[in-house]
Amino acid sequence: MLGRRFICGLVLCALGIPGLPARGALSATSTIQPIQLTSNSYKYLLTLTNTGTSPIGTFWFAWIPGYDLLPTVPTAINAPTDWLGVNAPDIGVASAQFYSASSPLQPGQTLGGFSFTTSDPPSTIGGISNFFGIPVEESYIYSTVPPALSPFTDPSSALVPTTVTPEPATVGLLVGGLLLTRRARRR
Repeated sequence: MLGRRFICGLVLCALGIPGLPARGALSATSTIQPIQLTSNSYKYLLTLTNTGTSPIGTFWFAWIPGYDLLPTVPTAINAPTDWLGVNAPDIGVASAQFYSASSPLQPGQTLGGFSFTTSDPPSTIGGISNFFGIPVEESYIYSTVPPALSPFTDPSSALVPTTVTPEPATVGLLVGGLLLTRRARRR
């Protein structure tokens, strides 16, 4: 008899409690495009696409929870409008953290304008870190800005950006444009 009362009580409680909202999925893809500025300076352009169902408030490049993967501190970190870009040092050397409280990246949207400048060449950024063989490009996204509780407890998702290389025709146009610019300056 006690078993029936217990089950009836559970059913009544379940019927009386409204359904809890489902937590959205956090997922993204990213691309990275290296641009050589000088013989030992490179700018990396990042684009982030929200493929999940929750907004993204933090994009943390070259980082895993608790460890930075960039071997050199960036000389500049830039972010799109309404976002901030900072070196958020942890254990390790450096990482690039981008976040926005006012304009998180909504599901289905793509945002470019994330960038950083460093002396590390594409072979280093696209390579393996000294930390347990993890790719330098390993990154995390969070819905919070920056992770409110802790990067170890907030919902997150890992991703590795896909490297975008310019087509040969594009490289030819860029080189040709630079040569014409130099020639025009000499005159």
